[in-house]
Amino acid sequence: MNDEDELDRMRARKKRGNARNHSQPASRGNRSYYSQGDGRNPRSRYTDQKSNQKKHSQKRRKKKNKRRLFLFKIICLIILLLGAFFVFKQRTHQKGFWTIAIFGVDSRDGKLDKGALSDVIMLCNINKATGEIKLVSVYRDTYLKINKKGTFHKINEAYFKGGHKQGIEALNENLDLNIDDYATFNWKSVADAINILGGIDLEITDSEFAYINGFITETVNSTGIGSYQLKHAGMNHLDGVQAVAYARLRLMDTDYNRTERQRKVVNLAMEKAKNADFATRSTLVSAVFPQVSTTIGVDDILPIMKGISKYHIGETAGFPFSRTSMRIGRMDCVVATTLESNVVQLQQFLYDLTDYTPSGTVKSISARIAKETGLSEPGKNAPTGGGSGSKKKKASSAPKETPVQETASSEEIKEETAPETTSTETEGIDPETTKQEPANAATNDDGSLIGPGAHIKETDESKKEKSNETMQSRETPAESSEVPVQEVVGPGGF
Repeated sequence: MNDEDELDRMRARKKRGNARNHSQPASRGNRSYYSQGDGRNPRSRYTDQKSNQKKHSQKRRKKKNKRRLFLFKIICLIILLLGAFFVFKQRTHQKGFWTIAIFGVDSRDGKLDKGALSDVIMLCNINKATGEIKLVSVYRDTYLKINKKGTFHKINEAYFKGGHKQGIEALNENLDLNIDDYATFNWKSVADAINILGGIDLEITDSEFAYINGFITETVNSTGIGSYQLKHAGMNHLDGVQAVAYARLRLMDTDYNRTERQRKVVNLAMEKAKNADFATRSTLVSAVFPQVSTTIGVDDILPIMKGISKYHIGETAGFPFSRTSMRIGRMDCVVATTLESNVVQLQQFLYDLTDYTPSGTVKSISARIAKETGLSEPGKNAPTGGGSGSKKKKASSAPKETPVQETASSEEIKEETAPETTSTETEGIDPETTKQEPANAATNDDGSLIGPGAHIKETDESKKEKSNETMQSRETPAESSEVPVQEVVGPGGF
């Protein structure tokens, strides 16, 4: 009985088990098995189908995001390249003009803005389509309006009183300009630049030779860069200091001639830069750029340096074109005849405008100058570099066979760079810029300087050499025109 009961219970459990197999799958791992039919051929399916679909969709989204990110990076790179190309075109190939005001200051203490004397005021206008560069020197003694208060003075006083900001404002107002950028340099940066370029070749006239060694002396003293005195007039290879001295010459002629010499130095330096290799140009930018106060960035300079072969200096001129010199108050000034007619010529010269009408501001300034000077009629253009009554000095009265070299003293050179101000305007002038150095610099027996700025004491050997040279010069008069040259001992000496 007990055995039968146990068998019944076993059959009942088996039936219940078969019923469960039909309703719920048996789980084995990640698969479910169904017992159908004879149970020997089960069908299976994945129990995590929904989770797998999520994984696949997540993978697809990640792939799409990666593709989108990649496309975004490509687009950003293209935008950057287009932006760089646009900036390059702005300064090199775009049509239009780029007008830069250039100020050269006689600064011995490194000062480049307010309080510095602007010996050089130059307009540099670049035709970006053709690469032509036109240079216009604005004569520093030109009588113009220098501030918004209505003060009239020499134009270089604007820079002295208010730095580049006031200087640019005065040029814009008086000449109907819209200056884009400015650059202010001192003579040391010019000397460094020309030395990096390897110097320039330039012809020195007899009158220029009579004074240039004195200016070499003073330039060595003010820049601290070593140099040599020149031996003779005629063609010379000038280093940086000698080129600066040439650009500063004025004592034997006029300020008009000096601006011509400045533009000539710029032109020759430009040609040397065009023919230099890229490494030299890069050195030039890295060495000189920190010494210059400017709104021009390195990004503006480098594209030009790369494509510098395209650029060339075309016509150069001095402003005002039609002018005279006269004394106004206590100042010797250059007066435009008239300012209005000169501005018309300037616009035509710089921007090829043939039908330009001056602004009301220029007309009022011109009328004020005409009233003060009595010069109300347009005059004829003065010859390039011609004098107009400015002080001149004779270079030499000796015959050509035996030219005698005259050397300008430090006192004369300092005096000609000092600002001419009225008694009411002497306040605020830096005494260091107006003090005069003693004129008793060390000299040879014939009066020539021993060394530019070196003030070298002569040794017994140098005295013997000089006495021998003096004896030789007496025996051979034809060679007496050559002045003994000694190397400068000082910072930067070669």
